[in-house]
Amino acid sequence: MTKGDQAQNLRDLVNKKPEMRVVSIASGKGGVGKSSIAVNLAIALSRLGVRVLILDADFGLANVDVMLGVTTKYNVSHLLRGEKMLGDIIQLGHEGVRFISGGSGVNDLMNLDEEQINGVLGRIVKLDAIVDFIIIDIGAGINENIVQMILASTETIVVTTPEPTAILDAYALIKTIVARDKAHTIRVLMNKCENKKEAQRAQDGFVEVVGRLLGKNVDPLGFIMYDNEVTMSIKRQMPITVSSPGSAMSREIDIIARNLMDLPGGRVSNSLLSRFFSKILGEA
Repeated sequence: MTKGDQAQNLRDLVNKKPEMRVVSIASGKGGVGKSSIAVNLAIALSRLGVRVLILDADFGLANVDVMLGVTTKYNVSHLLRGEKMLGDIIQLGHEGVRFISGGSGVNDLMNLDEEQINGVLGRIVKLDAIVDFIIIDIGAGINENIVQMILASTETIVVTTPEPTAILDAYALIKTIVARDKAHTIRVLMNKCENKKEAQRAQDGFVEVVGRLLGKNVDPLGFIMYDNEVTMSIKRQMPITVSSPGSAMSREIDIIARNLMDLPGGRVSNSLLSRFFSKILGEA
């Protein structure tokens, strides 16, 4: 069986479960807050009554368990070696959120081949009896394994910040996805914004330029302000939506979760042109 056949088989398996959503959360570069978004979004979704599981797919550099303050005994490597069953490596975090550790510091996990990745995802997708929503926290950057995990999901949230380097890397990631599957659902989330004016400008400008240059409509999922409390929550190993449910970021995360589930209370934004982002991405 070729690699293309393996990937297609996995996509077919996902598509046969229309009520299950498999959402990959990705970023073109590190440091944009992707894992924090994944963890806190999972908690917000769980509070809305959604049964959520996080797969920490930043293999070898995983940190979802650290953010949740849970010491994990088993991870994906135990599953791959046949030492444990899938149910054995699923951990329980805050608000009923289940998660699977990617195994921080496990060198073997950093070199998984496509067949191993598809095997893990294929088994997880079959958990539809206990899970409605799978969040895959994917490693930052662009490589074949990352692209395969993105294409195997039903949709992708690309997390970026308004900084030009983050914008360029997010654009490069979306360009790669579109080249492989233009129909793949992509949403963009702006994180670590200084103010709402900057956030709206960054979000709308990015969406407009991606649509114009790549011919791809991406969904502006929302934006999150920079919050010093996030750093403190990570140090305490307590997600901000748990430690500070009334904080600005927690409120924004709730809005984004509602937008994602198409529930009342989400934000609706109007598309605006941004000369700034046209200049940045015009030559990309």
